[in-house]
Amino acid sequence: MTGAKKIARKSDDLSAVTAKLFGTILKMSLEERSELLEEIEAKFDSKKRKHSRRDYFMVVEYAVGNRLFSGYIKNISPGGLFIEMDITKKVAPGDKLTLTFSHPDNGDHIKTQGEVVRIEDGGIGVHFDNLIPLFG
Repeated sequence: MTGAKKIARKSDDLSAVTAKLFGTILKMSLEERSELLEEIEAKFDSKKRKHSRRDYFMVVEYAVGNRLFSGYIKNISPGGLFIEMDITKKVAPGDKLTLTFSHPDNGDHIKTQGEVVRIEDGGIGVHFDNLIPLFG
């Protein structure tokens, strides 16, 4: 089979698989679609994360420049955390933060620096400048 035929075949396979996926999704209820989306997002999130996350609900105070904020940690890993917050507060990807919160295992006070790496409805993802020892 020539290179052009292989590319055409892959294109046909991709179109067929995509069409079948769309057809299946269109037959699903909203609840089923939402569950499927969560499963797919979890699969891809787990592939791109270097550290496993765990749910952790705790107040976090943080400063961006000379502005002080507070929010709630939704989940945490040695490399970062997600803060539930009102996203109308002015933070942007790349902003440097100083964070203070309690260690999830022993309650020790943690003060560390990090960077906003993503903003989405309901909060921000923060990557720590240095790993935080967690989970044991």
